Amino acid sequence: MKSFDKYILKEIASPFGIGLLVYTFTLLINMIFVLSDTLIAKEASILTVLEILAYMLPDFLSFTIPMSSLMGVLAGLSRMSTDSEIVAFKTMGVSNLRILKPIMIFAVINWLFSSWLIMYMAPEAGFRLSKIWVQLTLKRTAAFAKPGDFYKNLPYYTLYFNDVDRDTDEWKGVFLYSKKRGDTDTIILAKRGKFIQSLEEKDSWIFLKDVLVHSFQKKEPDESYDITQFVSKKETVPNPVEMKQTRKERQLVFPELVKRIKKQPKNRLLSIEFQRKFALPFACLALAFLALSLGISTKKGGKVSGFIISLGVIFVYYTISITTENMIKKGLLSPFLGMWSANLFLLITGIIFYYFTSKEKTINWERLFVFADNIKERFRQRKQRRQKTKRKVILVIKFKPIRLKFRLFKIIDIYVVKKLLFTFFLIFASLIMVFYITNIVELVDDVVENNVEFFYIFEFLYYHTPEIISFVLPVSILTAVLLAFSVMSKNNEIVAVQVSGISLYRLTLPAIVIGLLLSLAYFYVQERITPGANKKKREVLNIIHKRVVKTEQEMRKNWVVGKNGEFYFYDFLDKKNNRIVNFNVIYMDENFSPNKRISAKFAKWSNDTEIILRTGFERSFRNNVPVGFFKFTSKKMNIQGGRELFTKRIAFPQYMNIKTLKRYIRYLEEKKSDTQKYEAQLYYKYAFPLSSLVMVLIAIPFSFLMGKKGTLFGIGVAIGISMFFWFTFAVFSALGSAAILSPFISAFAPLFIFAIISGYLFMNVKT
Repeated sequence: MKSFDKYILKEIASPFGIGLLVYTFTLLINMIFVLSDTLIAKEASILTVLEILAYMLPDFLSFTIPMSSLMGVLAGLSRMSTDSEIVAFKTMGVSNLRILKPIMIFAVINWLFSSWLIMYMAPEAGFRLSKIWVQLTLKRTAAFAKPGDFYKNLPYYTLYFNDVDRDTDEWKGVFLYSKKRGDTDTIILAKRGKFIQSLEEKDSWIFLKDVLVHSFQKKEPDESYDITQFVSKKETVPNPVEMKQTRKERQLVFPELVKRIKKQPKNRLLSIEFQRKFALPFACLALAFLALSLGISTKKGGKVSGFIISLGVIFVYYTISITTENMIKKGLLSPFLGMWSANLFLLITGIIFYYFTSKEKTINWERLFVFADNIKERFRQRKQRRQKTKRKVILVIKFKPIRLKFRLFKIIDIYVVKKLLFTFFLIFASLIMVFYITNIVELVDDVVENNVEFFYIFEFLYYHTPEIISFVLPVSILTAVLLAFSVMSKNNEIVAVQVSGISLYRLTLPAIVIGLLLSLAYFYVQERITPGANKKKREVLNIIHKRVVKTEQEMRKNWVVGKNGEFYFYDFLDKKNNRIVNFNVIYMDENFSPNKRISAKFAKWSNDTEIILRTGFERSFRNNVPVGFFKFTSKKMNIQGGRELFTKRIAFPQYMNIKTLKRYIRYLEEKKSDTQKYEAQLYYKYAFPLSSLVMVLIAIPFSFLMGKKGTLFGIGVAIGISMFFWFTFAVFSALGSAAILSPFISAFAPLFIFAIISGYLFMNVKT
């Protein structure tokens, strides 16, 4: 390989790496909060989380490598074209075909690696990932049951305990209701208890100490009653039955896919997946060939313009891919033609552009901006003509301007603001576009599978935009500050500013003001726009997935602790007939022993506080020994707290602003329900808008410490800081929701950590 080829490969390698990092990070950012919740809430080890990440990467990379190939070639050649290196090559007799050689070598390597990923690695990793998710989903341990609440996720058992011993993590005052033997009613009372479960074991156990078991035959409650005492007892709790894992179409490695197609030759989904395994990797070649012509034709902008053009091409490519795949599933196109349409479009477009460049004809992209300006000017002139036709009396009052000797904003401030805002909006729009592309790709399968109109994807994106902004805004302002000040440093503008007597503290004031304004703007979006948009987004998503999920629902609680410590429970509530099936009450004494039990086959509310029991019995106890029993056909009973004791309104923080969330927390406090999760979300709503300001503070010292490392290095640093920031925020948020940290600390700790780091780094910069 000649030095010329090595030079070209070196130029396209760095933007390719940055593009791979940016696109993969964009896909991963949606999973950061899920992974942190898995790590904290489900007690998964760090090794398990790393394993999940490892299984995600092959699928991500098979999707992002073609995108990054386009960006690498396009950004690299755009930079060379902007610096007139392409012109220099042509004067030396180097043709476009010669430049194509190293690019195709690069594209073929990516094509082979991407083919290996999508044919073997990604399907196997996806299957193993689904198995881990199933295991974590099935792992609903009683370790997360809270004192004073009934835990009903254990098979055959309902668990309740009064408190937890912080030294031994044992439960104190344990009540366990067993349905293991359907014909026997069993209540287990213990002074202490502990739950042990492992994903590797078939069953789990509850170890109890100082145990008393009350049981009787349901058919003969008056004739059979057993009380058994144990020093210790082990209750076996079977793990939920594991779902039989079957490989979906995308989880089939290539040989298995071929075998499945031979058995089911008319299965369109299998045919689509077969063609995808060849068409998606081939996009590396098609996109690289198109990027050659586009990169050579670019006059201005360098790598940045290459990055922007690549996003537009990627959006067009995946829009065509999604549309044609939709047409395949509707039977309008064959699997081969549909899956290869996007690649054919790229090849034809690439040939056309290659013809232009080979004829020494450049594509003037500036004409698009001129065209947009002309349209804007026409609208302005039309508006002026309309205003002239209307007769208006305008009173003009002129004031003599008052000139102040003191100016808050200097010329240097305006210069910095222009640089920051231009870079910010460029990055902000680009990242929004990347999010749109990834969301479209994720939803298209569900739209086609559920036979839903394609329009709903775009409606979903419209309502999903406020949430996307929450992810993109801190990253955009961070990258904008890094790039703006690092470019000024590279051009020796920072030195010129310092020589003129302006310190870096004063120079960075506009960036801090912009960060503060963005924080205030996002706070407004969060409070006024996001809750309503999230509700609409959920409604559209429910249409796409064909499911019914309420944004707020009223749940009936069939296990309740009464005002005086009594336990109420029933099997079923028949709303239509206002009838409760198998209604029970157990009154406990001060020693946590049964004092009285009332059981009825049916119950019905006569008013808000009185309930009528039908066909049941009442049994009394003294010192854990039954002393009285009588049957009844009808019995009235007053319940302190009434019907509201058996209902609970469940709301979701993402559909509430600060005001409504505070009101809901007060409601939960009145119901004596746990508010930790909602308090954590409340403080999060106060803290998160400040992330834009904190990102500015952390970006300022990094931009000066980078020196003259360049644009792509700045983007890489920005992505690295963003990943660390999001992961820190996600972990602390999960710790707050799990009641491991206080709500205030869990919300504001990440901001304090990054603010302290920024302050420390700024101390090492010569201001």
